[in-house]
Amino acid sequence: MAPVPAGSAAAEFDRLLDASARSISVAIRQVCGGRYRSLVPDVEQEVRLIAWRRLASGGPIRNARSYFYKVALTTALAMVAQAAPPLEAEDGAPGGAPPACAALFPVEQSLLMKQALHRLRPDESRAVRAYLRGHNHSEVAARFGWTDAVARHRIYRGLRSLRGGLRGC
Repeated sequence: MAPVPAGSAAAEFDRLLDASARSISVAIRQVCGGRYRSLVPDVEQEVRLIAWRRLASGGPIRNARSYFYKVALTTALAMVAQAAPPLEAEDGAPGGAPPACAALFPVEQSLLMKQALHRLRPDESRAVRAYLRGHNHSEVAARFGWTDAVARHRIYRGLRSLRGGLRGC
């Protein structure tokens, strides 16, 4: 266990949290708003623990608002991924999804994103889902038997449609 920061470090910790409270709140609301509202206190506590450990280890926190926003966002995404039931396997994947694609992108697990993905054309939806799972254009093309240009086109068009579908939310 890391040593607890002494008095001046504790004061610095409080100052950093106070200065970054809005950034933390915005990041958590972006991910946990609505369906995962019950996770908010756990995410806030985890963000505090991560920052405390960083200061206890002697690591500086530069640009506190940005640091806390990123920590809150990634922590909230991880907790939502653990709390959310996985989506059903996508149709049309040859031979089923490979093991590297078994874990879905955490934001995709929200109901809103799931509905938006279902509104896309089937080929765009498959391309975007694979892209959100971390596959590049070439891997998407190989997986679905498309040329690289077709895969790139379907990903970009699907992402544009997805953004448009989520913009009014």
